[in-house]
Amino acid sequence: MTSQQKNPFIFSQTTFLESKKFVLPQIPVEITIQLHKVSGKANSEYFISSSHFLKTPLPSTAPLVNQFDQTIVYRAVDNEKAFETIKRSFFHAYEGAKNRCLMPDNSWLIPNSEFMEFNNTKVQ
Repeated sequence: MTSQQKNPFIFSQTTFLESKKFVLPQIPVEITIQLHKVSGKANSEYFISSSHFLKTPLPSTAPLVNQFDQTIVYRAVDNEKAFETIKRSFFHAYEGAKNRCLMPDNSWLIPNSEFMEFNNTKVQ
């Protein structure tokens, strides 16, 4: 029996690449995003886990989320592009709500209970 058969919820192993933090204007909660890639695969598919999800009062057009509560970023050419893609999605939803005259609020950020923070070391 393989390890995947023992634990059917582990489909593939990911490698932690890097972690970055940012805040949204007028919401002083630090958001951590972590970049992961599937081990042994040379493709442009990245997995980003985040410490918080953004839920504005508007209907969401959030990026895809897989079964592990990780956002999937496709066609990113490098780590920086993957990080920029996820930050843009946060800022896009944030600005959309502000443009509809909604006042930013800490309640817009929902902590990800599944998030585990790794160190800030960048893997080369």
